[in-house]
Amino acid sequence: MQKLFTPLKIGNLELKNRFMMAAMENGLAEVGGQVSDRLIDFFVERAKNEVAMIITGSIGISPEGRGLPTQLSIYEDEYVPGLKRMTDAVHQVGGRIGAQLYHAGRQASEAVTGLQPIAPSAVPCAILGNNPREMTKEDMIEVKEKFIKGAERAIEAGFDLIEVHFAHGYLLHSFLSPHSNKREDEYNGSLENRMRYPLEVLKEIVRVADGKVPVIIRISADEYLEDGLKFSEVKTICQEAVKAGAEAVSLTAGSYDSVEYTIQPMFINQGFLIPFSEELKEELSVPVIVAGRLNNAYLINDIIENNKADMVAIGRGLIADEELVLKMKRNDYTDIRYCVACNQGCIDKVFIGQGVNCLVNARAGCEKERNIVKAEKSKNVVIIGAGPGGLEAARVTAIRGHKVTVVDKEDRIGGKLYVLSTPPEKDTFMFFRDYLFNQYVRLGINFVQREVKSSEDIKDLNPEVVIVATGATQTVPPIKGIDNKNVVLAEDVLNERKKVGQTVAVIGGGLVGTETSKFLASKGVKVHIIEVLEAIAKDIGATYVGHLFKTLEEKGVEQHVNARILEIKDGEIVLEDKVIKVDNVVIAAGYKANDAVVEPLKKAYLEVYTVGDVNRARRIMDAVEEGYKVGCAI
Repeated sequence: MQKLFTPLKIGNLELKNRFMMAAMENGLAEVGGQVSDRLIDFFVERAKNEVAMIITGSIGISPEGRGLPTQLSIYEDEYVPGLKRMTDAVHQVGGRIGAQLYHAGRQASEAVTGLQPIAPSAVPCAILGNNPREMTKEDMIEVKEKFIKGAERAIEAGFDLIEVHFAHGYLLHSFLSPHSNKREDEYNGSLENRMRYPLEVLKEIVRVADGKVPVIIRISADEYLEDGLKFSEVKTICQEAVKAGAEAVSLTAGSYDSVEYTIQPMFINQGFLIPFSEELKEELSVPVIVAGRLNNAYLINDIIENNKADMVAIGRGLIADEELVLKMKRNDYTDIRYCVACNQGCIDKVFIGQGVNCLVNARAGCEKERNIVKAEKSKNVVIIGAGPGGLEAARVTAIRGHKVTVVDKEDRIGGKLYVLSTPPEKDTFMFFRDYLFNQYVRLGINFVQREVKSSEDIKDLNPEVVIVATGATQTVPPIKGIDNKNVVLAEDVLNERKKVGQTVAVIGGGLVGTETSKFLASKGVKVHIIEVLEAIAKDIGATYVGHLFKTLEEKGVEQHVNARILEIKDGEIVLEDKVIKVDNVVIAAGYKANDAVVEPLKKAYLEVYTVGDVNRARRIMDAVEEGYKVGCAI
């Protein structure tokens, strides 16, 4: 048996395998912090698919210490019954669940709580731009008592484990970090002083637990800030935490001021925390748990098999595929739907107050109402378009027992996933293309290469149902000179169908425009981004945007915002206030639905559905969700 599937003891708690669902905000609790049915369904789905230990997202122990409106709370007795209902549900399917107790500190939001945040020092959070006040000694005593009460309520609610949040720039971590702790008392200065308060809190929680449940810590191995907490000190903190009674250490990284390391996008290496866990294992007598873009089954297996950690903590990977553990148990690695680390459906949504979803998994966050069931009658279904929306519709439709044929004018499946994966650091979008291709092969879906311009073009396929997933095409803005021979479309550049010169202007500073700019700049091309709005990258999530701006600056990409284009000429683009010499102009100014064939098909066939950008140009996540829903509806 693989070591991954052998038991592990954390304190007096035995877990059936080495898989933990990492604590991650999911936005599924009720506003105010009560447990919801959707949250229970979300956790139960993972537990029944053999995740050994589920850690909740952060549970607020104090009103001013909450970071999100839809975040669990435990600072009053009224929250206990709902939490008990959740732990009971997880236990009923054979799972175990731990409570992650936290106070957001300087990363709390007054917009959420209506209260001024408190922190070791009055150092605002770079992302939130808030105004925390420095904690008094009385505040520290009060918050410690709230952690104690939170632990008591967690035990009463039936949690199997308590995880104390020493990471991500939250309150206890911000005491540890020289970046955020600027106090002038016995709680700052030396490492001994900085870890004094977090260890005081930990010891009290261990005292309350009293062997009923194990207590562990989650800590950032490195804060990835010049003046932040480094691993050399983290090792000492972990050793002291074990002395204080912590029975495992779970490694993560970063803080909000280095947010890309807390919820790692595509540009952070897979398994980047493994060297830290290997080193820490040599120094601790308790289990070491590691996280950090573990979206590869061979990598996960190697970690445990070769003693690089005792357990893996996977968050987004178990959002992307709730059956990950079962698929690995049966060595069916090609059936795994890997997280692509886009962060669009998970953390980007949660940050704006919505519940979690997933670009690759339309069931995520909707586990109870979205289930694939066999169709009462098998039908002959023709799907026009082999992009992600069409392929998801094909997958679901075929699982339900229909006979499925996918038609596309190209000789390959995947659609815009190829374009999306072309810019630097975006290659993991192809994980989803590979998954969809594997499903296409497994399910025996037919493929016909053909351009469909009318209903006659699919007549020989005898469809009873037609799904149109023909996507969208780039729009061309009405600018004088737009027909000039030096004007090209961004997709043609990314697909390398068109070559450009050494200096280009990219019209459009959204997702496509900025990624095309990165792509060209990485090849040594001088790029000017022309944007009509006051800023570029307005549609790009928090975990990506900082890195994007840094890369564009490093590559010498110039931004021209609030720009009005008067004319495109040979060798130049004329703005209202300047003329820029360029070899080419690249259009990245939006998309329009490619829907010309929809109405003719509706006239020819009784059952016609539309999926994805053919309805309205949006993102792949929307197309996949619609593909799933339509596949279930036939």
